[in-house]
Amino acid sequence: MTQDPQSFIYLPGGGGGGEHDMAAFAAGVGHPIRFDTISYPGWRRYVEDDFSADILIGELTAEIIKRVPSGPIRITGLSIGGHFGYAAALRLQKMGREIDLFCAIDSFMVASAEPSAGWRMRALSDAFDLLKKGRFSDLARLIRSKAWRAMLRLAGGKLAVFLRKSSRGGQLPAIFSGDAVAEEELSMRLLLRETAPWIAKLDRDPVPLNAPAILLRTRASAVHDAAWTLRCPKITIREVPGKHLNLFEPENIGGLREAFCAALAEKSECCPAPPETVSREPA
Repeated sequence: MTQDPQSFIYLPGGGGGGEHDMAAFAAGVGHPIRFDTISYPGWRRYVEDDFSADILIGELTAEIIKRVPSGPIRITGLSIGGHFGYAAALRLQKMGREIDLFCAIDSFMVASAEPSAGWRMRALSDAFDLLKKGRFSDLARLIRSKAWRAMLRLAGGKLAVFLRKSSRGGQLPAIFSGDAVAEEELSMRLLLRETAPWIAKLDRDPVPLNAPAILLRTRASAVHDAAWTLRCPKITIREVPGKHLNLFEPENIGGLREAFCAALAEKSECCPAPPETVSREPA
């Protein structure tokens, strides 16, 4: 069975799987479209001795083939999922599969699992935005998430060793159990620690993806346009409103949809381009 012309494989942005409601995003596009989400295995897989970034890409590629056994393939990846989608698309092309379209959403370049420059100001800005909106439960969750992240970063490379020794029967150690935020951060830290050096390596000698590509990115991620252009020579880049963590919030999701539809229309002529959408082709 071939992939439906309006269907995309979707690789999400981190820990658990579908942290954004892509069905709700698709419902506002204005024509039938579907995102088929592939979730990541989680912390239990990441602490196994045989796990690596290459193994993960192989597993994701196999799952894409399982879901789209024949015909052209369309892939969308958010954040770290954009890097995984690019790598999987390269493998699929090498296997003789056609990549009809690849779309990365705010997939900024990653050099290591350490905090990127300016992370404190970004965290304060995100917290202040939630405070202004009166979203106190979301603010509390953000604070818990950052606290767990700081603690897990302190553990460094010893984290996986600790989990292998302390977990029994695939269960979380007591320090993490019962806290969904802790488990989400744990999965993301372990995933980043293993894959961040591999992502950086992708751009030391980038392999061009011979397929139409779209990058939807916030203004803060514009510094990575050149790297994405080397990866995807047939790329269209469109700026979207908001910040990395609030792209799918009500005030920004409309602009994200407009940019997605406009780029999609340009690449595949499957929907009319909305007016006044910010656009920029790479130099």
